[in-house]
Amino acid sequence: MNDVVKFFSIFTPKQIRECFFIFVAIVIGAALESIGIGAILPLITLMENPEIISENIYVYNILCQWGINSQEKLLIVVAMSLCLLYILKNIYITWEVYIQRAFVKRVEAMYAKELLATYLAKPYAFHINNNSAVLLRNVSNGPSMIFSGMLMPFFYIISEFITVIAIWILLLAVDAIIAIAVVVIMGIIVFSVTQSFKKMLIDQGMIQKNSIADYLKWVNQSIGGIKETKILGCENFFLNNFAKSYNKYVKAYQICGFLGDIPRIITELIVVSSVLFLIIFKIVFAGSHSEIVPVLGVLAMAAFRLMPSANRIISYYTALKNKIPFFNEIYDSLLEIKERLLIGDNFEQENSNIDFCFKNIIKVDNVSFSYQDNGEMIFDRISFHIHKGDFVGIVGPSGAGKTTLVDILLGLLKPTSGRILCDDNDLSENIRAWQGNLAYVPQDIYLLDGTIRENIALGVSPNNIDDYLINKVLSMAELNEYIVTLPYGLDTFVGERGVKISGGQRQRIGIARALYHKPEVLILDEATSALDSETEKAITDTILKLKGQITIIAIAHRVSTLEACDYKIKLENGKAEILQG
Repeated sequence: MNDVVKFFSIFTPKQIRECFFIFVAIVIGAALESIGIGAILPLITLMENPEIISENIYVYNILCQWGINSQEKLLIVVAMSLCLLYILKNIYITWEVYIQRAFVKRVEAMYAKELLATYLAKPYAFHINNNSAVLLRNVSNGPSMIFSGMLMPFFYIISEFITVIAIWILLLAVDAIIAIAVVVIMGIIVFSVTQSFKKMLIDQGMIQKNSIADYLKWVNQSIGGIKETKILGCENFFLNNFAKSYNKYVKAYQICGFLGDIPRIITELIVVSSVLFLIIFKIVFAGSHSEIVPVLGVLAMAAFRLMPSANRIISYYTALKNKIPFFNEIYDSLLEIKERLLIGDNFEQENSNIDFCFKNIIKVDNVSFSYQDNGEMIFDRISFHIHKGDFVGIVGPSGAGKTTLVDILLGLLKPTSGRILCDDNDLSENIRAWQGNLAYVPQDIYLLDGTIRENIALGVSPNNIDDYLINKVLSMAELNEYIVTLPYGLDTFVGERGVKISGGQRQRIGIARALYHKPEVLILDEATSALDSETEKAITDTILKLKGQITIIAIAHRVSTLEACDYKIKLENGKAEILQG
């Protein structure tokens, strides 16, 4: 019961109302199932005792007025009415199942989007501390496993349970002894089987959850580094690790499937044996043959419907329990989504009313920083100023914190203490607005598997791309001559991660992308270090042409790259030193 309360706590009031509507539809469907079984009784009674109509003069006269003056005609009318009832009942049940699935899939699609939105809104530190394979698993498999794998079985359990109650009430009216026997037998079966396999299902669900993330990790790593994989000849290393993780997943899935099949076999054996025993009991201890045949007909129909109900309840229960570990892992994120939906929050519009236009100076004021996992101090109260239009180099030995400092300036990491000011405005008051002033060019440019145009205007809808601005930044990044040599020009596809173009052109596209968004500050993090000397010099010359137009902050290991900077900030031993020239 606690799991049910916890599960429905992630839904908004509107979604709860929709669930209640579905619940009402389920109750009506269960009532129709019971009526469908009970309607067999008059037909069997009439077939067994045709004189029953003529014995009631009032009913007989009404039937004669309708032209039903023989047993054959009455049987035909009753059978056709029963057929119509079953057609209408099944149409309703079909609609009932449709609205359940439609609701589940609609909620699933919405939560998938919102789960990705939640992860995108998380601080950069969150992504540093969480494996991308786990996040990929949560977004790609999570909503399906939780809603199709838990909510739909829950609806089915409720539907089957209410149907069983409705049929039991019918049996109670027909024969109290049979009704009591049925509820005792089914109760013992369902309780015993579900409790026997409960722990095993949760354990196997935990294995499945971890294995999915693990094999996705090995897929990402093997294909993501395919060049190194092939050069080093370590295909078997990745294959073996992937197979090991995937085999764990398959084995857990197999065990869960097996545990789901066992109850069906046990239930079928017990239910059939019990029904046959009840039939024998009625024959031995009941009255006349004509009295027990209709009852046995209803009992057979009830058994025909109750046996699969018991199987389904157990099967859906096992499916639901299997998903509990995964649900518990992302429960907090789902609850966060609910809260955001309730207040109509959109992280993209957060604090958008504050203006952070960079006009004069950036001040790094007594900034200290350490990563929470190890507590080691990267910076210890460093301070310096960067004026608008400056070209500033950041230098220092490996591990001195150059990239960490850039991440802080980019608003991706928060200082442990101290603050960063833009024209006396604290950046922490509105990171999103501050980032609107920035453009970032890393060592490894991330390119979409799209066209050059789409990669330069990353994040802009194709219909809203400004081609005039595209051509302007192409010129600034000195890409024009390269573009005209391509058969499809700007519509040339670069391949996944830009594998179809050279490293130098990837960096130039990265620079063009940065300039397209009209930044006030251009931050270069080893943007040329992976290139050969000639290509690096060409791109450095391109960057230098921007000097004075925008503020440039650059990290570089090669001294030649920073020869033209106005001054350098040297990081070493947690301190910052200003080096002129």
